[in-house]
Amino acid sequence: MNTAEDAYKKLASYVLAYVGDRSWESAGCKFLIYSKMASGSQWLVSGGMRDEIGGFEGSEDALWVGLDAALFIRDDLLSTTGQRIWGLMFTLYPDGKFNIDYDYKIPDGYEETNETIEV
Repeated sequence: MNTAEDAYKKLASYVLAYVGDRSWESAGCKFLIYSKMASGSQWLVSGGMRDEIGGFEGSEDALWVGLDAALFIRDDLLSTTGQRIWGLMFTLYPDGKFNIDYDYKIPDGYEETNETIEV
């Protein structure tokens, strides 16, 4: 990835790999982004119902692409705006349009030295 646009395309690929051949009205992912790693969850909406089960049957490599894209976006925003994000939510629609929301709040109890959250 060289640009934020490349990373957005990778997030779309990640979401489409999750959707697979299922019908959908919208689909998305949410990432928590730490200093050296990211974790994600994904969903789709079909028939007005949200589904968070399954996905990636045809492309398990897409998981890593999505995580890498989230880390790239974090680094790109930090270098271009000076602001650090701790998460993002990406929602994709069948017509190719998307929404992306950034979370600038550090997680409660986050300890960057060992990337854990104290609860």
